[in-house]
Order: sequence, then structure tokens, then C-alpha cells
Amino acid sequence: MSAGRAVWVKVRASEAERAEWHAKARSAGLTLSDLVRRSVGRTRTWTVAHAEVERERTRQVSRIGNNLNQIARSGRIPTRGRSRPSR
Repeated sequence: MSAGRAVWVKVRASEAERAEWHAKARSAGLTLSDLVRRSVGRTRTWTVAHAEVERERTRQVSRIGNNLNQIARSGRIPTRGRSRPSR
């Protein structure tokens, strides 16, 4: 055990998850503990306030996408004998 790391953290996982995590660690040349530490260290967590801001941002981007789709549909070039929609 490394100096300064005397605390154990236990996580429940299925056998399949455990096998997958070990395979990922081996392919990266890491121990499972090192893989977990690096993965958790890169994970971004959200406070409740930040999560609500992110949800609102996602809603706004979705609305913009919907508007762009409507604009694109209204300006579509007719194909296969269909006439262009009248305005």
C-alpha cells in the first residue's frame, strides 16, 4: 500500500463491471486503484444550482436547433416534381 493511502473505499459492482474495469486498467498499464483515482479526479460534479443552469442552457440550445430546423425546412429546394411551398 502506498504511503499516505491507508483508507479503503468500497464500491459495489457486478462481476461484468469488475472485469471490464480490470481490462481497462490493464490496457492502460495501470492498477485498478490508479484507474479509479484518475477517472474520479477527471469527473466533473455539479451542485444543484449549477445543474439547473446547465439544464436551462440545454433547453435553450434545443430551442435554437428547433428554430434552425424550421428555417431549413421552409427554404428547402423542391425535388421529384414537388412544387415549392407558397408563402
